[in-house]
Amino acid sequence: MTKTDFESFQDLVELHAGLSFEKQLIFGDVIGSYSWNLDMQKGKIFFGPLEFPIQIIGSLAFGSQSWMWGWANTQSGMPENLLLQSHQLKNIGQQKNIKEFTEGHFNVEEGFEHKMGMMACGLFQAKSYYCANYGQGTLVVTIDDPEIPMVDLEKSEKVFTSFPQLIGAVDLNHKKTFLNYLIDRDFKLKVSENKIEAIRNNIMVMAEFDELDRLTALNGNT
Repeated sequence: MTKTDFESFQDLVELHAGLSFEKQLIFGDVIGSYSWNLDMQKGKIFFGPLEFPIQIIGSLAFGSQSWMWGWANTQSGMPENLLLQSHQLKNIGQQKNIKEFTEGHFNVEEGFEHKMGMMACGLFQAKSYYCANYGQGTLVVTIDDPEIPMVDLEKSEKVFTSFPQLIGAVDLNHKKTFLNYLIDRDFKLKVSENKIEAIRNNIMVMAEFDELDRLTALNGNT
């Protein structure tokens, strides 16, 4: 089974949220409790002795609960070489008529910065994203570095712990997101109206959903 095409920002988030969230858990283990520092000129984010190259996606202002794209933030002097992905998303928005990608500045709901980070992390096949909280807001960046471990697709049992954490933290269509997550993890799938059955490496997964596509049961063998 392959993923369907996308028509909206939410579609893109649900295409990528499952695996991106798992990448985020891995990255959290890598950086531990270190706080972050950013060097725009070097194009890197630092966590103690660790350093990683970044792409700037945009920023969320806490006071107004509003999002501003990196490409639209002309007052900040962000280096253009750090805005390549931000501009690519604008181009996608123009091609697909996705207003969230073409409006430079707009109000958003709580948790939007994580939806944006997960979407960009998956779309650009980055190792992680990071929300760098600077007090008045948070800067959303993607991080791609060979030193960061990849998701181990052989550990199929991770879906039982990772997915419930994800849907507990972010507002998503559970069924669509879980289906795309299983596709990313190379499961063989059988899908019906309110159930997804999957298998990989003798790990069986059975998920049930209600009429609103909310997860009601997740079980299998580990």
